[in-house]
Amino acid sequence: MSGPGVRTDEQMAAVDVSAVIAEALRSTDPARHLVTGCAVPAAIQADRVGVLPRSLSYLAEIVRRGGAGHAVQLAEPLPTPEQSALVRPWLALAAATDADEAFARWLQAVAAIVDARTNRT
Repeated sequence: MSGPGVRTDEQMAAVDVSAVIAEALRSTDPARHLVTGCAVPAAIQADRVGVLPRSLSYLAEIVRRGGAGHAVQLAEPLPTPEQSALVRPWLALAAATDADEAFARWLQAVAAIVDARTNRT
């Protein structure tokens, strides 16, 4: 079933998450724009490279405690090179701003969406 505003997984997976993050972080309300703009596409992309929700939650905690600038410098912010390659550009964009908490919350939202998609029946 589809209708106005409904997008397929393929369409969502094609979203340039980095571009949406950059735009959201420049907005007056980055937390809202991150979640509404690219949480679902990011979750689909993360799920496709095998990112576990707990890995994203752990990364969110690293961002909260050390900042995105610290997280982007980690050799592998996620368990595999492919997963790290996915999130590194996102972390770099967040590191260039003062929005660590908003970005950490967004990572938690992405983790929750991956979890919901993984556990759907």
